[in-house]
Amino acid sequence: MKKILLPLIAVLLLASNAFAADGNVVIIANKSVPVSSITSATLKLIYLGKKNTWSDGSAIVPVALQSGSTHEAFLGQFIEKSSAQYSSFWKQAIFTGEGTPPRSFASLSEMASYVANTPGAVGYVAAGTSVEDVKILRIE
Repeated sequence: MKKILLPLIAVLLLASNAFAADGNVVIIANKSVPVSSITSATLKLIYLGKKNTWSDGSAIVPVALQSGSTHEAFLGQFIEKSSAQYSSFWKQAIFTGEGTPPRSFASLSEMASYVANTPGAVGYVAAGTSVEDVKILRIE
């Protein structure tokens, strides 16, 4: 019995760690962004095009990933939409002239670089991703 349980426990621990890594998203921002924390509700408003300025009046420049597990985790955790629902939301907004979706990037490194070099930019990366020249926003 013990010989069966130990490998099973090891597999479960590895699977839970992999899930946690996919589910943990860190919010990053350009160093010019005037806040050090953000609420989930505010983040949702930003990514749905309903909040466009920071507390100091400067423009918010949201960016997103095109796809992948980090993108899915971000949408589920903060926007409360699947990738298909989020895409549909923005297609309708474009069609009705109500907004433009966040610029999207194929890789985490491209997005992080854009955030680092664009005043007012906000994005997200997988927890544990090495990012430089950006600030990490705490989620309230």
